[in-house]
Amino acid sequence: MTLRLTALAALLAATTMTAHAGVLTLDGVTFTSSWSGNVLTLEIDAAKRSGGWSGATGLAALAIKGVGSYSSVSVSGGPGGTDAWKLSTSELKASGCSGTSNGAAGSRMCFYGQQIALADDMVFKFTFAGASVATNEPHVKVEFVNAQGTKVGSLLSQVLPASTASTTPSTPTAPVTPVIPVTPVVPAIPDTPTTSTGTQTSTTADTKTPAGTLDVASPSGTPAGLPPQEDLPSTLPVKSGDVVQTPTGNTGASANVPEPESIALLLGGLGLMGLVLRRRPR
Repeated sequence: MTLRLTALAALLAATTMTAHAGVLTLDGVTFTSSWSGNVLTLEIDAAKRSGGWSGATGLAALAIKGVGSYSSVSVSGGPGGTDAWKLSTSELKASGCSGTSNGAAGSRMCFYGQQIALADDMVFKFTFAGASVATNEPHVKVEFVNAQGTKVGSLLSQVLPASTASTTPSTPTAPVTPVIPVTPVVPAIPDTPTTSTGTQTSTTADTKTPAGTLDVASPSGTPAGLPPQEDLPSTLPVKSGDVVQTPTGNTGASANVPEPESIALLLGGLGLMGLVLRRRPR
């Protein structure tokens, strides 16, 4: 019945505990504690000891209190050489775990034995049972000794403060919108046609004309289409006395300039007449 109650109390304590961790450094020695359920892990790194502990060569005892009250405690892990160490409810003093419990048998413990060599990574695991176990920052005391087993330096007797993580919320940064370069639009400058007098006339834009048509500039500066068929000049030979219609539709005087065909016929006739006259007998 007692074993069942103890197991039930341990289970309840394990479900209500929260995880804490603490770190403390003194004279080059770093102490780190952490809880996992009702298991307290204590790590001691003493390879770089200095100050009052510079002459220490071994650890002879360590004590823990400030974890509430427990019904039992056991060591589930420890450095080599601590298998023969003992647990006591006495107070750790300069002479070792020799103090009395003073009515605090269930709230503190002292683990001691033959000294072990100080090293960089000495890990101890203590499993506490009891409904009143509290996963607070443990109060730790240590006894460092020299090769002769004499205490060196202080007993520490410090609470390992809980390590705190920064709770300052980070300021969210606005997403960076990529900047798309905009290519400036250069307005097209239309070609300015040159008039017959050598001056340039401004036009609004180039106008393409269909293939095979003539691009004729209108007086307003915009291209014009072909004139009506009746306004086109005739290419037929013009006889003397005929009336020629100008592109504007007005009648003009008779043409004074003979067409090339008329000149050719005239020259041909004169040549023929000359040839005939030359062959006539004299």
